[in-house]
Order: sequence, then C-alpha cells, then structure tokens
Amino acid sequence: MRKFITKPYAYPLLYTLGIAFVFALWFVISLSQGQGNLVFPSPISTFSKLGELLSGSYIYKCIGWTLLRTLEGFAIAFGGALLLGSLAGALKPLQIFLKPLIIVFKSAPTAAFVFLFLVLSGSSKAPIYIVVILAFPILYDAVVGGINSIPSEINDAIKVDRGGFFYPLFTIHIPLAAPYVLVGVASSFALSFKTSIMAEIITGSTNYGLGNLITVYRNGDPSDLTPIFAIAFVAIVLILLIDLLAYFLKRLLKVDE
Repeated sequence: MRKFITKPYAYPLLYTLGIAFVFALWFVISLSQGQGNLVFPSPISTFSKLGELLSGSYIYKCIGWTLLRTLEGFAIAFGGALLLGSLAGALKPLQIFLKPLIIVFKSAPTAAFVFLFLVLSGSSKAPIYIVVILAFPILYDAVVGGINSIPSEINDAIKVDRGGFFYPLFTIHIPLAAPYVLVGVASSFALSFKTSIMAEIITGSTNYGLGNLITVYRNGDPSDLTPIFAIAFVAIVLILLIDLLAYFLKRLLKVDE
C-alpha cells in the first residue's frame, strides 16, 4: 500500500475515487429522504439547476465579487502577517509578546466578529474584515514558522557577518522562509473564500456575492433547496481547485505539513 501511495498517479486516482464516493453518498442520502427537493436535493436536480444558473451572467458576477472581497481581505492580512511575522520570527521577545493576540484571533468565534464588523463597517465591508481576522493568524504562523525553520548555521553566520538587523531579515530570512509562506497562502485562501461566503450570508449583504445569491434564493422559495445546493456546488468546486493548487505547491516546494 505504501509503495502504491508513492506512485505519481496515486494521488489523482485516489482523489478521483474520493469524488466519486462523495457523489454516490450524495445520491444515496437524497434517495433516503424521499421528499424531493425539500430536504436534500438529488445530484440530478442540482446539476439541472446549476446548468440554468451557469447559462446566465449573474452568477459569474457573484463569483467575481466574492473573490474580490476575499482577495482584498487576504491582501491586508498577508501584508500585516508578513510585517509582524518577519519581526517576530527574528525577535523572540516580540514573538512571545504577540502570542496572546494571535491566540485571541484563532480562538474567538468568527460569528462574533461578523456582528462586530457589521456594526462598525456595514454589510458591504464586513466580509473583507472577517477574512482579515481569519487569515492573519494562519499567515503569521507561516511566516514565523518559516523563519524559525532556518538552520542555526545560517543564523550563526549572519551574526558573525554583523550585517545588522533589517538587511539579513529582508535578504536572507524572508527569502528562505518564502516556501512556508507560499504554502500558508495556498492553504488558507480556500478557507478565507468559504468564510467570505458565510459572512455575506450572515450580514445579509445586498451586493453581488455567492452568499447574497444564496440568501436571494432562500428568501424567494424556502421550500426548494436545489438552487442552494447548486450554488454551494460552485463554491465547493472552486475550493477544491484551490486545495489542489495548495497540494501541488507543497509537493513542488517540498514543504512538510
């Protein structure tokens, strides 16, 4: 079994079989409910509705705006994580000082931040700030972890050369930590995208977005969950593609989990 897993074709094959299993399970659960589209729509009705949605332009605008909000929040989180993470990775006292703040970001319920930012910034901006709160600690840990993984021999050589603090930080530490940072980016973006959709739903955003599209269909006909499943399927496919990118990026950079 271990030899099979190491084969180049093993991951795509197992991944494909896993997808097939999900669809089979979906079909079985749908049949077991026996209530049409009221509880658990079947794959057939979901794909029929999906084709209808994809034939129009509205869903593409919603995908684009959700991605845009996610990217905006992710960029803010990445900038802050790169700055603070680089300093904290090089300065152990600062890393210890920031640890309680990072724990707060990691442990506080995301829904609590949704309502906070809904009051402070309104429904259009709240998903952006939620992505910042979610992605920042993940990216921060990736930067700090990457710098901390630098071999001690390199750090000793830097001390001997006496190149100051900022010069080796930007020319040696950050470049060497780049593989860990890139993996952190790839791994956390899918989660940020999913959280952005959730925030759009909770805030009741009336702008373009997949979360808003789910709300529109849910309010229009609460008895038919087929459109909800179709939109969720679009989000799942996008997230799976991002996860695949993260996997191949890890393989390319040879970075362990």
